[in-house]
Amino acid sequence: MRPIFARVIYPQEERKLRQLIKHGGAQISKRAKAIILSSIHRYSVAEISRMVNFHPNHLRKWIHRFNQSGIVSIINSPESGVQKKFDKKIKEKIISIVRKSPRKCGLLFSYWTLYKLKHYLEEQKIVDKISHETIRRILKEYQINLRRKQFN
Repeated sequence: MRPIFARVIYPQEERKLRQLIKHGGAQISKRAKAIILSSIHRYSVAEISRMVNFHPNHLRKWIHRFNQSGIVSIINSPESGVQKKFDKKIKEKIISIVRKSPRKCGLLFSYWTLYKLKHYLEEQKIVDKISHETIRRILKEYQINLRRKQFN
């Protein structure tokens, strides 16, 4: 693999990067250090990854972003993780169903389980697709335990 380095840094960019190292928060500070080490000191990705404790693949990604977009890409990083699929309205709809007896919903069982709730929500087109784990998290967020009767 060809070595990758950050582009030449202008004096005003260097000042801003040094400010970010001091006042930018842990992740932003590490990114700024990595860019300075790559551009000014010409350390390799492997060396920098050991110094700032970044995985080399992530380090390459940040260097590419800096080379394309500058300091803005270090500060305004894209959101990480999975985006939330269910808003408060959907969650409250799920909670209102859980608080009803399944028999009141026309079902032939007396208690909800995560799997039964999943199938009901998908059959009724309340959600397109939902995992039982997501349902468990929503119930936990609203402090609902399926083992206790909580029907209206």
